[in-house]
Order: sequence, then C-alpha cells, then structure tokens
Amino acid sequence: MGTDKNQNVDLSNPLHPTLQRAYAILEPMFVSDIIPAGAHGILAFEEHWTDLLATLPPSASAVRESLEKKWKNDVTTPEEKWTELKRYLDVLIGKVTTAKKAKQSKKMGAADRSKIELWTIATVFRYTYPRLDINVSKMQNHLLKSPFCVHPKTGRVCVPIDIKKVDEFDPFDVPTLPQLMDELDAFEGKDGQKIQYEWEKTSLKESFRHFQTDFLAPMWKDLKRAEKVKAEQQAAITVDF
Repeated sequence: MGTDKNQNVDLSNPLHPTLQRAYAILEPMFVSDIIPAGAHGILAFEEHWTDLLATLPPSASAVRESLEKKWKNDVTTPEEKWTELKRYLDVLIGKVTTAKKAKQSKKMGAADRSKIELWTIATVFRYTYPRLDINVSKMQNHLLKSPFCVHPKTGRVCVPIDIKKVDEFDPFDVPTLPQLMDELDAFEGKDGQKIQYEWEKTSLKESFRHFQTDFLAPMWKDLKRAEKVKAEQQAAITVDF
C-alpha cells in the first residue's frame, strides 16, 4: 500500500473483497479526518486540492481543469468537494450517464476507465490504509523498547504512558538527552533541595514516579503475594508428612 518513500498504491480491478471492505471503513475516516481544514486539509485549501487533482490520471484531465476553475470561486465544504469530485469521475467513466458524456465514455478505453475508477480508492488508501513497517517485526533493535531507553535517531527518552491521561500525551513533549543534561546542570545551582535520585532533578520525575507507583509497586506486590502463597502451600505439604 505504499511506504513513506513510495506513495504509490497499486490496485487491480476488480478490487479484492478485503480491499472493498477496507474502503467502506476508511472512506468515512478520510472524509472526517483527512480532507477538512482542521485535519490534513487536502480539500480545504486551493494549494492542497490543486496538488490532489494533479494526481488524477491523464484521461481525467477534463475533470481536473473543470474543478480547478469551479472551486476557485465557490464556497462548498471539503466533504461537498469530495462528493462532487467522485460524481464528476463517475460521469466521465459512464457510471452516471448524461447525454453530454455518453459518447465520451464509450470512446474511453477499458484501461483508462479502470485507472479513473481506482483513483478514488487509491487516494483514500494512500492517506488512511494501515501501513506495516517490516523492520519493526524482524530487526532486533526494534523488538524491545524498554522504559527510559533512548531513541537512536530523535534522542527522545521512551517514557511509560499513564493510561488515565493518554489523551493528554504529546510525543513531542518527551524529553531528549540534551534537554535532560541542561536540566541537571540548571539544578546544580539550586540550594536547599534534598534529592535522593538524579532523575528527580529532571522532567522525567513524573514519569519515574508513575512507573514506580502504577507498575513496579503493584508488580512487586503480586510477586510477594505469589511467594507467600507458595510458601504456605509448601508448609502445608510438610505438615501433612
């Protein structure tokens, strides 16, 4: 379905049933989360919809030219533009027949008709279809990300997320190594504060405390409980003998 470097989406007609189901699920998400101004805005601003229309197959150039001219001065919403674009393409390939376009659609070859028909689906998939990074599954350095390890490219520290505040989590607020070094240096100039651990001097303090209280402490409690149960069972067996 394409990668970050290769944005091409290769589809065949007729579409596989799995992809048909995926399109039915993903198109509403495309409309709500990709095309509006508050999202990617690809049908909200002229420079963006011009780029999108430029990806249409050459055989749909008439649609591109017509909509570029029409949308320049109209006030339709991104969702209305998407509906209009699909309708124009359906008319062009003869899915929706009009007297004016009937002859033109008959002259169009099957290959061109298929490219136009699949363009809508490919566009939705390009922006919304889940992508799998094969290296995450096969490379050893991707298989485990321990808490508080450092990302080799960004320098950001891997922090545990509080599930109660997951909607507030911003990955770009995660501290980096240079930031932590600056925080440690800045803290050295403060007097009168009793610190037991170095991490208490940095912005990792909240993450460490969350990790201790919500993960390590319950896990340690469960381990101690399991040891106690095992010891009691062993004692019961000894008494029986």
